[in-house]
Amino acid sequence: MTEADTDTNFERTTSRPADDDRRVSRGGITGHVVSVLWNRTENRPRALWRVLGVYVAALVGIFILPAVALAGTELPPSVSSVATNLIATLTGLLVAVGVAKYVDRRPLTDYGLAFGRSWLKDFGAGSVIALAGMGVALPVSLLAGWATISELFSGGTGANVLPFTIAFGVYTINWVFVAFWEELVFRGLILTSAVEGLRSRWLSDRGAVVAGVVASSLIFTTGHFPGSLGAFGFRMVLGVLLGAAYVWTDSLALPIGLHFLINFGMNNIYGLSNVVGAAEAAMLIRPAFTGPSQFVQAYGAVNGAAVLCVAALTVGYVLLRNGNLSSQLSSTYLWGE
Repeated sequence: MTEADTDTNFERTTSRPADDDRRVSRGGITGHVVSVLWNRTENRPRALWRVLGVYVAALVGIFILPAVALAGTELPPSVSSVATNLIATLTGLLVAVGVAKYVDRRPLTDYGLAFGRSWLKDFGAGSVIALAGMGVALPVSLLAGWATISELFSGGTGANVLPFTIAFGVYTINWVFVAFWEELVFRGLILTSAVEGLRSRWLSDRGAVVAGVVASSLIFTTGHFPGSLGAFGFRMVLGVLLGAAYVWTDSLALPIGLHFLINFGMNNIYGLSNVVGAAEAAMLIRPAFTGPSQFVQAYGAVNGAAVLCVAALTVGYVLLRNGNLSSQLSSTYLWGE
């Protein structure tokens, strides 16, 4: 990422930062190495290293810590999932608090967590939009003859599965955790740092925002280890949608609501996941899919089209909310480096 320094006081200003890196110490190789790693004027690591640090911490929080904490336990699938994502959520919060206090030195609310009535409104809107948009996928498969309804209020099969009502409630909490920590990490922290690092003399504020959304979406996508081109494309489109929702509202409320109900809708409400292990999940509607895999798999064309419906509804909501699709990120995000 291209990085130019700004004022040491991190003032909220939209003025172009001075090219203070011209005054970086000329102490030979050591000075150049320090300059690559550290923004002397802002007195914090450069954006690339902030992004990598947050990303590594997130991987530790979702893979290593839960594996250690839950080693040897035999929990129901729903409980195991919610425990894993609770640990990830706590890790994400600790990372965000640490970055806000010791690295960025700004309020935690600047990462899209300014809770209030408008925050709850956006969260609710995102949830309704995702529920409605993803709701088109199953009827399409049913009408095309690619699926049938095999069971309603299904608790799932396999060892240790809980009754439907309990498991469904646990999965609800699980997807709230997932949406919260992933949006905090990938949009609140990573996208913010990406935009700040990309803003320079050669890239406009708008260009930095667009590039930041794309970069954070790539990191989000690779962090889910997509095993196919379809999975990569699905995750990438989803990442761009969630990043745009964050940029358009300067808040994590809308992307968290979208993320929550897209996941919950696919996996537990409409039964669209259609992957190995789905039989264990509690589902309000459990379909049996018989259509072509490129259409009815979790990352197939039908679910992809449903996500595009969610995107269209999101654009409509933002236009009603803001009157335009301009970035609403507050100027503190646009220090530049």
